[in-house]
Amino acid sequence: MSRPLQDSISTETAEKVLQADLQNLVKKVAAGKPMTVAERSRIESLAAGSNDSMAYAKTLVELAAVLGVTRRTLTTWQKMEGSPKPLSNGLWPVADWREFVRVRGLKAGKVPLGNEEALKARKLLAEVEERELRIAVKKGEYVPLHQVRTEWIGLVAQATSILRAKFENELPPILSGLDATGIQKECRKAIDEVLRCLHES
Repeated sequence: MSRPLQDSISTETAEKVLQADLQNLVKKVAAGKPMTVAERSRIESLAAGSNDSMAYAKTLVELAAVLGVTRRTLTTWQKMEGSPKPLSNGLWPVADWREFVRVRGLKAGKVPLGNEEALKARKLLAEVEERELRIAVKKGEYVPLHQVRTEWIGLVAQATSILRAKFENELPPILSGLDATGIQKECRKAIDEVLRCLHES
């Protein structure tokens, strides 16, 4: 079996390769291209201040250290459905684990910010999120808060107007002389009509 790539090159060379890779990601995002799950996971890791750029952990202890959790916590996570499995060569895919932690909303440790690469990654992530938000707005997946507030106030006013008309003017003469069952039936009809009007507006 051949040795993993990270074992066959020096740390200095690996850092240069990873730095060049980060620059390529910056260019990719600037061109408006989406990042892969693994690329986004790496950027999120760097933005969180993690100075490791490890793609694969050799052991569970190493993986736990990279994720910033205890071995016991990682063992618990392993039992969860959909948790990443080791590769055939025994290595643990760090990007897959970071994505698993993110999707499940699990709490992993974070190393404080402090290096230039982390700051670049944080800026890149912010740019990606801003671009994704603009695209979502153009697609109509989001609407401005003031528009939601205006619509809501209009619906509340409409509902109030219909309820007052029903219960203050129309229902009293109808309910007069009815028993409890009859009153309940008429009130239900009035409520259903109000809800129908709101649903159709």
